[in-house]
Amino acid sequence: MESHFDPPKRRRIAPVQGDPVTTHPDLDRLTPHQRALREALLREFKSRRAKKFVERQIQYINANRQVAEGIKILFDEHGQPPANAPLEDIIEERRQLEYQVKWFEAMLLEMQTRLLRVREIEALALDVLARSPGE
Repeated sequence: MESHFDPPKRRRIAPVQGDPVTTHPDLDRLTPHQRALREALLREFKSRRAKKFVERQIQYINANRQVAEGIKILFDEHGQPPANAPLEDIIEERRQLEYQVKWFEAMLLEMQTRLLRVREIEALALDVLARSPGE
């Protein structure tokens, strides 16, 4: 049985020196296109993590939207509340919905910015790979 601390039995794929578990490898030994690909991979990882977070938050927003749909029955066909509805409850519901919309718009803007960065890194990496001699 192979121990967890035995040296690897295969040749390394990339010239990254140091401990493979470290979060701070020696990037000076990487070629420019390897650095670009590494950066693109890191950005992709962060984008996927943010995407999962947004998906969880969308489920939360959808639940609140369903609650809002359920509240619609409290209003008449012109969107007016009944005469005996407390105005404070209606104002609080509106504020919460506005806050959720603003929060979702901010998350959308952040995701679009990250996507733009990933596309730029990808384009640069592909340009570097196209210009480098076949390896």
